[in-house]
Formats: sequence, C-alpha cells, structure tokens
Amino acid sequence: MKQFTKLTIAISILFLTFSCSKEEENNSLTPDQAKIKVQELINNAVVNDFPGLSISVKSNSYNYTLFAGKTNLTTNANYTTNTLNYMHSISKTFTAVAILKLKEQGLINLNSTINNYLAPTICNNITNGNIITVKQLLNMKSGIADYLDDPQFFIDAQTGVLPMPSSQILQYVYNRPAHFTPGSQYEYSNINYHLLALIIDSVTNENHHDYITNNIINQYDLTQTFYVPQYSSTTEPTNTVSSYSSSIIPNQTTDISDLQFGIVKSSIGDDGIIASTNDIAKFYKLLLQDKTLVNATSLAEMSAPDNTLGQSYYGMGLAFYRIPTGQLAIGHNGSGAGAAAEAWYFPEKGITITLATNIWSLDDNDPKIFKFYQLWDNITKLILEAK
Repeated sequence: MKQFTKLTIAISILFLTFSCSKEEENNSLTPDQAKIKVQELINNAVVNDFPGLSISVKSNSYNYTLFAGKTNLTTNANYTTNTLNYMHSISKTFTAVAILKLKEQGLINLNSTINNYLAPTICNNITNGNIITVKQLLNMKSGIADYLDDPQFFIDAQTGVLPMPSSQILQYVYNRPAHFTPGSQYEYSNINYHLLALIIDSVTNENHHDYITNNIINQYDLTQTFYVPQYSSTTEPTNTVSSYSSSIIPNQTTDISDLQFGIVKSSIGDDGIIASTNDIAKFYKLLLQDKTLVNATSLAEMSAPDNTLGQSYYGMGLAFYRIPTGQLAIGHNGSGAGAAAEAWYFPEKGITITLATNIWSLDDNDPKIFKFYQLWDNITKLILEAK
C-alpha cells in the first residue's frame, strides 16, 4: 500500500548515490556473474537486516529465482523457490487488468461515472461520488481521501475484528472533503482500487475474487499466486511467509502475521495478492513484454503518459519512472505492516525483476526502509549493467 511518489523519490536518490561507485565493476560482469553477486548481496542482507528475501529475474535469455533467510524466525523455516510473499499494492495491477478485461467484454465503460456500477448508498456518501469516472479511479485522479489516512483505521485494525467488511472500510472515507476536483490532479489513494473491486462485483456473475482468480491467475497458470480477500480460508495459503514489523515495538522484530493477514484480507482491490516472486515476475512479463493479458488498446490505456507528472507518473495500475541512466521502469511496488515487494519491467533490457521481503515498518524514517531501497538499487544495477 506504499505510495508510489515516495518510493520513486527514494529509488532515484539511491541510484544517484550508488551509480558511480560500481559502474566500472558492473560493466564487466556477465549475467551469470551478476547472478552470483546478487546471491551474495541477499545472503549478506539477511544476516542483520531482513528475516528473508526472494528475488526473481526473467528475460528472453535467462530466468532465475534466488532466496536467502527465514520465512519464520521461530521455526527457522527457510525461504525456497515456493515461498509465498505478500505483494501488497502490486495487487493493484491485477485489479486494473481485471477492469480492462471487463472493458474489452463491453461490461465497463472507463469514461462512465461510477454511479452506473455502484449503489447510491455508496456514491451519495462519497464527495463527488456521482461525477467520478472509472478511469479516474484507475489513474488515481478521483480526489477521494485515502482510508489509510484515517488514524482510526489502524486503531480498529489492531483492536477490532479482522477482516473488516467493505462497509467498514468505506466508512473511513464517507463524507470526507474531496482533496481536489475529479480529474484535475493526481493523488495516490487506496480507496480507488477498493471501489474498483466493488465495480467488478457489480458487473460480473461472480465476485471479484473469483473473477481475478479465474480470468488472470488460473488462466495464465500462476500456480503460486493467491488473491486472499473473499478467500474462504481463515489461514494463509501454504508456504506463506510469517510477517514481521520493525516499528510496532521500536528496535525489535515483532511477529505480526495475524495482523498482516487480517488487514490484507480486508483490503479488497488495493491489496490482496500473496505469491512467489517468480509468479509476479511472470505476470509482469506476460503483461508488458509478451503483451498477452489485455489487448493492445487496453495496454495503451494503462500506459498512457500523464504530462502533468513529469517522467515519473501513474497510469492505470502501473507506475512509470526513469532511472538516472535514462532507462524506463514499468511496474508497481507494495508494502504494508510486515512485508514489502518491488516488481518492475525494464523494456530497454527486456528484463523483469521482482524482490520481496517479510519485514517492514510503518515509520517512513525507519532505517530498514532505506536499507531495502539500497539493496534494490544495488541488485538492479548489477542485473541491468551486466553484458
């Protein structure tokens, strides 16, 4: 659920900070040598900073998954290729793909207002709820306040019953002032994708969990991917990591697995995917390189540039930024109370990289966050500069 704008700023700083020191070394590496170096990096990272890490890399000439550390610090269970990680806001790309598929089927018009698909009891209680379009939800231009900005959400998550029903999540945004006129500017808000999930519910003969599972996950053989909101089981899928926080108790690693699973099950549309890094890399390769998940028109709509945001912008469930060398990165990131992930396709290189860990912090100033970005920077440099 991490905000894209904060992440791209952090990544840009890291690329600028570390690019000069390793440029000569990285230019001399082959992909096989870079792979060895990446394994060394994650091995070192789990010694002091992260319980566990997994990374998957896909290109036309090579594919691999590397891992290190523990999925559970109590049982000492190791990360493997089958380990399932929380992907958090990477789930938004799945939701966007589902919406675009329904558009292709003639069931959704992106330019229609959301009151064509959602009940008056919802739209009448959201400021501008009767003039916001589906497209404005997709590209984060609705102006609706984010439910995560309400402190009561986190109080209720820790003290109340999980998962929360959609009706409770909506209460955190009902009748709150709009942040701007719909369509006039961009602001990342998780509630947009919650509403998109409800739209999927309204236009299909199945709920959005089943639609995403049947038409994306199963159809494209993502056998290690699960969408858990509306998931009937009360336990995580087999091989799911335990989740840890470095901020619930300062300077301590705290197991928050139950809280993590409960929040993710509550977060329809904007969160919800638990998967292996290999499956997520495969998903983005299918979408962005093979171009098989949606048709060409839909992919162009998802990728349409926003000239008001500069080189880093948000399309429809896809984020775009350029690293200092000028290479474009397309994908999404995700983070929550106890996990984080990066998933990006680099079209100039034809490479997709997914990295995940099972610890995170809700404190933006936590050194753990900087170390994760630093690790991501060093890994991507090794891979992208190998020849």
